[in-house]
Amino acid sequence: MRSFLFALAFALPLAALPAVADASPLTCNPLGNPLPLIGANLDPASLTPEAQSAELARLAEIGATSIRLLLDWNRVEPQPGNFTWAAYDSLVDAALAQGLDVVLVLGPCAEWAVDPAWNVPPDRRAYSIPRSLDLWERYVSRAVSHFRTRVHSWQVRRHPNVHYFRGARSEYILLLRAAAHQIRTHDPHALIIVPEPGSLGLATLDQLLHSPASDDCDILGLYLPAKERSFSDAALAWAVLAHEVLAGSEALAGPDLPHRQPIWILGPDAPTPEPHLLAHYLLAAAFGADRCYLPANALRADWLCPLSNLRYLGFLHLGPELWALAFEDAAGSVVAAWTSDECEVLAAAIAPISDPDLVRQAALLGDPAGTAIVSRPGDASPGDSITLRLGPRPALIRGLAAGAASPGAPTRRDVLAARPGPDLQRLPLAYADYAMDLLPEFGLYNRSLRDLPGGAISEELRVGRPCLRTHMTSRKGEEKLDNPYLYFDVDDTWLYFDRAGTRVAITVECEGSFRGQKKLGFNIMYDATTGYRFTPWQWVDPGYRWRRHRIELDDVSFANRDGYDFRINVKGSKQDLWVAAVTIEKLPPPSP
Repeated sequence: MRSFLFALAFALPLAALPAVADASPLTCNPLGNPLPLIGANLDPASLTPEAQSAELARLAEIGATSIRLLLDWNRVEPQPGNFTWAAYDSLVDAALAQGLDVVLVLGPCAEWAVDPAWNVPPDRRAYSIPRSLDLWERYVSRAVSHFRTRVHSWQVRRHPNVHYFRGARSEYILLLRAAAHQIRTHDPHALIIVPEPGSLGLATLDQLLHSPASDDCDILGLYLPAKERSFSDAALAWAVLAHEVLAGSEALAGPDLPHRQPIWILGPDAPTPEPHLLAHYLLAAAFGADRCYLPANALRADWLCPLSNLRYLGFLHLGPELWALAFEDAAGSVVAAWTSDECEVLAAAIAPISDPDLVRQAALLGDPAGTAIVSRPGDASPGDSITLRLGPRPALIRGLAAGAASPGAPTRRDVLAARPGPDLQRLPLAYADYAMDLLPEFGLYNRSLRDLPGGAISEELRVGRPCLRTHMTSRKGEEKLDNPYLYFDVDDTWLYFDRAGTRVAITVECEGSFRGQKKLGFNIMYDATTGYRFTPWQWVDPGYRWRRHRIELDDVSFANRDGYDFRINVKGSKQDLWVAAVTIEKLPPPSP
């Protein structure tokens, strides 16, 4: 099997299988487009009034243009109909006095507004939905009416995802449309920010933009992925969003750009090291983000000032070892470069050297000039041998020929071409088989996903075969300790974000049920064109033989929603599941 797949990977005629259409190149960012405006995310409850004033003054001084605040429903309406605005009034007024624009986030849910009959745990009530739309509309109406002369940008809830929103997508849309009506009523010129679930959720954004709810969306709010290994995934999501999702909507097209829908970055998904925030900010600049809100404590003059006058030109390298984007300012061109791990890189490998002396003055953002240099003036090495010490913190390098950059924003093809390994797009199948000494995961990956909730499975020998084993407990009250999910990510070159849907077959090879009939079973939750869907429950036949179960799906999209493409779910079984192999194959489209 392995030799067969290698032969396919490198010798299959290109015409043997249909190609996945790639979007035509679009320049989503005109040459010389400025970097996104910087804003700060502030937690009003964490700062005293004196500290608030000092922090706002500091932010304005270093170049921030805006602040984003959570307008906590619990704080402004602690009891039904009893509104108190004093704490927010002082903060909003102080921000405006410093010249900072203010964005208010509506939510979370007031605890008293949650229906007691739902038995929502106290620590989750803020993420719930209110028992009545009337209560929500009253809160939104009073808030917009109170701040309408001072605040003109409103975000509807924080994250509409499973961690921060205890409701269905349809229920979020109801809250969005109800809030939009109240906002438009009290301030017709206000901007409504609609957040995606997190980590650049392409599929949800695509559904939103092609639904009636798009009428209530003035600004798309995106969240930066927090994982360090996410630059490549983020670049792919950005490329597809800019060139395919947004550019494909005629309603969003403008005269000069393929889209005119403003994009605001609302912050990272989780606490993120500052160097990675800076790199994600520079990457977002390549795709035309308009604003970027970061944690206030991450904003410092030593990295904000060097970026304040840069304008994006194009891209030189898209990872995975080296990332390099070209910018310019009044002094000329400058390259921003970083690597996932600290290493030494020849400057000439980034771009041709036009001025060795300027290259030797390269500086990491936030550090003194020259801190990125290994070989220094006086070294015997010629200019072409100048070595830079790079890492996750981007470095700004002058003296490189930025004209070598490809102009505009990268496309899907550009990002995937920069990844190592073969292009699996034309292969008919991918697999995960841990009996393979080499390439136990070929285009289908589980090992990198075992930190996902409920996915801490293990690799164990079972009747002489290496298997993936779930971990189920039979003790009542310990169900939260279960790890019943086998998460899988399909290689993005094999299939990624197919809006029309692809037909596939997933084959699961597992050991039979040793406890008898209807004691062991599973279903598959997969990323479809309409969101996550479940297959019918599949019982595993009893006995110690290996069983193969084949499930055909005709609407997969595989957009890495929530970090994976599908998962095998064993929750509900009375025993663990041992899986020896999982194979996924593409099926031909149905006959007309």
